[in-house]
Amino acid sequence: MQIKIKKLLACVCCLAMMVSVCAIPASSDDTDVDASTVESVDEEEYAADPDAVVRTEEEAMALMTLVAENKNMALYKNEDEATIALQDKNTGKIWWANPINADTSTGKKAQIQELKAGMTLVYAEPSKRRTTSVNSKMRGKAKFKDIKNGLEVTYTFSTADIKIPVTYTLEEDYLKLYVDTSEIEEKDSDKVVSDLSFLTTFGTATTDENGYFVIPDGSGALINFNNNKTGLKVYSGKVYGSDITAVSQTASAVTEQVYFPMYGIVKGNSGMMVVADKGDACASINAYVAGQNKTSYNTCYFDFEIRTDDEYLMGGDSNPLKVFEKRGILIPEIEVRYYPVSNSDRSEIDYIDIADKYRDYLTSDEYGVTKSDTVNDTSLYVDFYGAVLKQESVLGVPITMQHKTTTFSDAKDILSELNADGADSIVVNYNQWTTADIKEKVSDKAKPASILGGKSDFNDLLSYADSSNISIYPAVDNLTFKTGNGYWTMTDTAIRVSNAYSRQITYDLAYGIENKFYKAMSLLTPEVYGDIFTNLAKSYSKYGLTNISVGSASTVIYGDYGRKAMSREMVKYDLREYYQLLDDQVGSVLADGANAYVLPYVDHITNVPLNSSKFDIFDADIPFYQIVMHGLKSYSTTAVNGDAQIADLILKAVASGSNLRFDLVAEEANELKDTRYDVYYYADAQYWTEDAASCYKFAKDILSDVSDQKITEYNIISDNEIETVYENGTKTLVNLADRTVTKNGKVYSLYDYIGKEVIG
Repeated sequence: MQIKIKKLLACVCCLAMMVSVCAIPASSDDTDVDASTVESVDEEEYAADPDAVVRTEEEAMALMTLVAENKNMALYKNEDEATIALQDKNTGKIWWANPINADTSTGKKAQIQELKAGMTLVYAEPSKRRTTSVNSKMRGKAKFKDIKNGLEVTYTFSTADIKIPVTYTLEEDYLKLYVDTSEIEEKDSDKVVSDLSFLTTFGTATTDENGYFVIPDGSGALINFNNNKTGLKVYSGKVYGSDITAVSQTASAVTEQVYFPMYGIVKGNSGMMVVADKGDACASINAYVAGQNKTSYNTCYFDFEIRTDDEYLMGGDSNPLKVFEKRGILIPEIEVRYYPVSNSDRSEIDYIDIADKYRDYLTSDEYGVTKSDTVNDTSLYVDFYGAVLKQESVLGVPITMQHKTTTFSDAKDILSELNADGADSIVVNYNQWTTADIKEKVSDKAKPASILGGKSDFNDLLSYADSSNISIYPAVDNLTFKTGNGYWTMTDTAIRVSNAYSRQITYDLAYGIENKFYKAMSLLTPEVYGDIFTNLAKSYSKYGLTNISVGSASTVIYGDYGRKAMSREMVKYDLREYYQLLDDQVGSVLADGANAYVLPYVDHITNVPLNSSKFDIFDADIPFYQIVMHGLKSYSTTAVNGDAQIADLILKAVASGSNLRFDLVAEEANELKDTRYDVYYYADAQYWTEDAASCYKFAKDILSDVSDQKITEYNIISDNEIETVYENGTKTLVNLADRTVTKNGKVYSLYDYIGKEVIG
């Protein structure tokens, strides 16, 4: 009996020792700890270091060493703490890569270490179908090396056998963070880089600081420091939208797109504009406020998805399996630029200054966005929808046939009515005007559909437009397709990471699951974009067309993860080249929404939202996209007649200097039932032509003499009042409650242009 008790006590002691060992926190000296241990350590509450003393900036700077400097900035390092700092000489502001008093913060161990880290790595273990997150303080080490104009920091993670060199260099007006991914070392084939985040606390704000983050979500949004929204989810927005190659079985939440790969930090008289110059197509913007991560800091940063993953179901199993890209890294480079922002004209800066800095970046010789001639005019934007497939009963047999909704003759009549009602400048995006597009096949030729009136009626429409200050942009959209016209679903469909064909499904509006009424469509592989864009350029030019729109290509970017091996970043560079081809060989390009990479090659941008995704963490919506683009490119709203709050949309459009857009079809709404056009139930032209012209006249009377001017101020005075100031001195004051706009002392009432029964 005593022997048994002794054995039991020995087992208990051994178990206690094991628990004690597992509970020892890992130090930053790259201790090799099993991944299963990381989870238990990471969740451990961590009190502030009792020996830590709150430091002043002067005390922290005394520990820094100057690395490089120019007339605008100075870069410092502290190798002992593995951190850097950037000084803006214009303001004297020091931007710390890590908070100088992280050790005095409370939180969990992993969160405190994250505050002090220079890099966070997520590595995948494909054989185990899992990922593990580590940072350079908790599971890594950093080695510094001075180089010309900066330094190189090599981050090593021995638990994953991964080494990543990063360079930090001072350029003329920004700090450049750069990674050549070919230099990343992955020594264990079953532990590969999945996701990278750099300087996640650069410019972080404490609870004592006032300011906000500028987030380019939709039109734009602000997140105030210390907004007490600690119980909400942190913000994470995928730049340029999600990769649709992977297909979810349920519809995602409806959100706005992140069109710009940048964010801003505003702190009193200093700010920072941060832009992902390379690797942007695989980047996400993340932000949280003090308390959300259990620490007393507010921060915003990029992370980069280096390898894409996917999920699939095995047989009747309801738990999806995760799979990862099998090949090497398909993201050639990552570059993040940190631009200090200040304004010598006033002590405080705001998001206008951030917008100005990003505008300067876009219009630099390096990026190439130039001012379009189209900004010298205020126009009414119209989307026409030509024809659609519809199931008809022929002798009692259901047959899918082409169904015309707006013929070329109908379009001419509608435009004539708009002209007669006062719309004297119109930009038309004409959708599904070719037979191939109507039949849901790849359309790469300028060939007017016979069901819409053929070449004769199309030419008649173009002739009328030329004589009436109307620009027609014949559009094609080859996002999804059926076999035909030389393109085959067996060979030209994008492949998912799971090695399955990417079939895009239509979701039921009520339940968010697949709508079986519509067959899944094949997603076109980006590999054939070159042939399609080349054929379009030649065909449009041969036809004599000088305007073109290629639909969702300006907003939807995705990869092909089969044998073609194309990442979103690779496709981004291809799209820039193809849009430049259209710009050079056709002429004017209209973009149905525009991600940053197509901006140098487009003249018109439609469907620009006037709001953000309205996540709870946001504190205000701002027209950041519009502020950046006003006076550079002509842009329009989403469809006015498709909005539930028409008056608010029109007035907010005027406040942001935006043109108005309408969806119009010649068919009655009931004829669109059971077609892919049923979403345009509101677009019957016979009810909207006169009102669309009246709305246009309202906007034109206010905006015509500022269409080519920069927005220099945008002030949300109250819930109902918005003041906008332009560089020529023009001021507008929008009153949402009264439905009026005061411009330089003159009052314009929306009710004088359009009836209350329409706008409410």
